[in-house]
This record gives sequence, C-alpha cells and structure tokens, in this order.
Amino acid sequence: MSLVIPILLGTAREGRQSEKAARFVLEHMQAREGIETLLIDPRDFLGSAQTKAMPTEAAKRWSQTMARADGLVIVTPEYNHGYPGELKLMLDQLYSEYAQKAVAICGVSEGWTGGVRVVKQLVGIVHTLKMYPIRNALYFPNVGTLFDAEGQITDDRYVEMTQTMLDELVWLAEALKQKRES
Repeated sequence: MSLVIPILLGTAREGRQSEKAARFVLEHMQAREGIETLLIDPRDFLGSAQTKAMPTEAAKRWSQTMARADGLVIVTPEYNHGYPGELKLMLDQLYSEYAQKAVAICGVSEGWTGGVRVVKQLVGIVHTLKMYPIRNALYFPNVGTLFDAEGQITDDRYVEMTQTMLDELVWLAEALKQKRES
C-alpha cells in the first residue's frame, strides 16, 4: 500500500536547527518503499515568521496537501516550553483534512529534554484535530551538537529510533487509510 506522509517543519525562523532533524527524518522516509513524502516549510505558506492568517492560495495548497495525505510527521523546536506560532497557524488553518490520519511528532531542543514538553502539548492539539498520534515520538536534544556543521547526525542510535517511529507510523497510517476507504 502506498502512503502519502508529508513532514511539517514547525518554524519559519532564521537559523532554525530543527530543519536538520526534519531533513534527517525526510532522508529516512524517502529511503522506505511505499511512502511518498515531502518537506513542508511554513515559509512557503506563511512567508517569514509572522502571526497573521495564511494567504488564500497558500491555504488552498496546504488543504490539498493534507487532503491527499495519509498521515503527517511534525518536526518542531521547543521554544520556551511551547511550540512556534507558525506551527499553530499551519495546524489551525485546516480541520477536516486531518481527520482519521496518523501523526508522528518529533521534538527538537537546544537542551537535554529534546522537546519533550512541546511533544506533550502537541499530542493534545492533534487529538483535537481528530488525528491519531503514535506512541513513539522522536526527540532530538542538544541539537547544536547532535548534528555536525553539514547537518549530519552524530549519534548512530537515531537511525534505529527513526526506523521504529516510521514502522509505527506506517502501520497506523495503513490501518486508518483502510478504514477511511471502507
């Protein structure tokens, strides 16, 4: 079964370190058979970091992307124990397009927690959007040293942890897709 699972980067800020984690997950998703994926950059929908609503054409593109998707991966930094405003704008733009879809959440932080607080907050948000978060979140702590200057991960354990997350996401996305199609 072929699945469409985009990756939503949670911030449009300059110098964002979470993009390294998102590209790492993207690389592993692209290597798997049966998954069509792309990296969704909020800059392409909202412009730079901002707090106003998404322009109409961008909203239509985001709606079409999620209507076609079977699931979603969110890779977001934790800012002051919360999530970026751009991610809130992206998530709040839609509702019905998210229903009955699997979601994996990856937290990113400069500190040792790896974004555990932002992941916990987002679980409640995605439940409200009628999405099903998987149990195996992925945490990227100490992002400044976890990735080298070229954006390559420095800890080989993340390959296995990413595969575990993707295995669970694919399993749930397939089950929910079958349910939606029946």
